[in-house]
Amino acid sequence: MEIKHEHVEMALLAWAAEVGQAFAANAIAEEYVRIGGNQLRLVPGKTWSNQQNIFHRWLKGETELQRVKIRLLLPAILRVLPREIRHRLSIYDTIERRALLAAQHAIGTAIDAHDDAIEAVYSKAYQPGAVEVTKYH
Repeated sequence: MEIKHEHVEMALLAWAAEVGQAFAANAIAEEYVRIGGNQLRLVPGKTWSNQQNIFHRWLKGETELQRVKIRLLLPAILRVLPREIRHRLSIYDTIERRALLAAQHAIGTAIDAHDDAIEAVYSKAYQPGAVEVTKYH
């Protein structure tokens, strides 16, 4: 399954809006080099150069060469994107993932209900004038 260039662009721009283009570009460059990437001129720590290449040249995708360069970066991009942004890419939108997200939501709701019940019991037990009850730790 192929990820469309426009979707990668959208995800990277959303992430960069949160952390800044410089941070995102360096994270991508570091991961690209770490996993053995050597076809692109990216150097960890060269913030301005990495940001210019990734965000101001290649990400626009106006030429096939720009799109190819982003595809070469895709393994590194997928590794560094935060989960809440990475899920926007089509390869992650599966029935199984949707089921896991629904389960995650249900667990969160159950935990909230549990905490509300504990708080109600605690409040009732410790309100002024309440009958002393045995407290367990």
